[in-house]
Amino acid sequence: MSLSRKQWFILIILSLGFIGAAGVLPFVFATILAFVPAYYYLKSIRNAEEEDVEPWETLWTAFVWGGLSGIFLAMILNTIGTVFILGILYGTSSESDIETTAIIVGAVIVAPIVEEFVKPLVMLRNADVKKEIDEVEDGLVYGAACGLGFGATENVYYGVTAGTAIAGIGGVFLIVVLRTFSSILLHLVASSFTGYGIAKYQVQGTSFGVVIKYYFLAVLIHAAWNAMAVYSMVFGSDTAAVLLLFFSIALAIAGLEMAKRKIRALDVAGSNIYGTNIRAGQGRNEWSSDRWENKSGWEQKKLRSSSVDTGAYNSNRSGETADALYESSSKTPQELATSTTEWAVNFDWKGAIGFIIFLFFILSDIIFP
Repeated sequence: MSLSRKQWFILIILSLGFIGAAGVLPFVFATILAFVPAYYYLKSIRNAEEEDVEPWETLWTAFVWGGLSGIFLAMILNTIGTVFILGILYGTSSESDIETTAIIVGAVIVAPIVEEFVKPLVMLRNADVKKEIDEVEDGLVYGAACGLGFGATENVYYGVTAGTAIAGIGGVFLIVVLRTFSSILLHLVASSFTGYGIAKYQVQGTSFGVVIKYYFLAVLIHAAWNAMAVYSMVFGSDTAAVLLLFFSIALAIAGLEMAKRKIRALDVAGSNIYGTNIRAGQGRNEWSSDRWENKSGWEQKKLRSSSVDTGAYNSNRSGETADALYESSSKTPQELATSTTEWAVNFDWKGAIGFIIFLFFILSDIIFP
């Protein structure tokens, strides 16, 4: 993978801007702190697939798009969008609350709409990336790669601006590390939703409406996340900020694990390019009369038992396949018997408890101001 001229230009512009804001050492320190964990997150997402693992070259293409082109476009569009909306609202806002309004508008309205739009664009525009998206779970992987690149560069930005303003190099460390376990994972999860919609559109041939649906879902997740942060920063207390920090970290980590689990489930299910009934027809050649007669009694028994679940076995050995006992999208009797236990084991109890605590805090802050 090589950077295009535009990406080299963006890299130089961003680097000079970050160095001008904080100096060379904080910039290098923030970059290492931000991008090394992002690489391991990306590796973890990539390794969630066992079959047809995505090549690093195209993954880096998506990652670099998010970290350079995507965030550069987002900076421009975020500024334009926020200024435009503030221009409309300025007549009803006094100068004393215009700053608060700008924070709310920029973070909760403009940023989610813009950023969730620009991050996965490479999945629709780049020919190499589009070619590799041949399975539904690939959309989750490439969407996550776009989000990780975007989040890593954003961490550098906040590290060299807010971090140095708080406590110099120590502030850089604090901001980037905290965001490495929270905000960057938000971008990973939100972008993977849009990527999933894009993959369903490209692989399964569904209407483009599915992309729009998952895009708005990503926007909603992003907006809710930013709304919580704005609430604690503008209206909340120090207690709110600390509680929100722990809650957001738990939620972000749970989101990462959810994305990996979904990738594994799709990879194992094989629901990708082919319809779910394909498996029911597997083994058709195995049951042709000639091949059946040529097999020993033990081989016939083994073939019969291994194929009963897919409906490939037909007792008259006519070369036709029997109807599947159950579709691949249905649960087996064993799965039905253990579904309740599996639900209890797989449920994210920590995230649920954290969310309940957060709701109690919000209610107490409203009732007892």
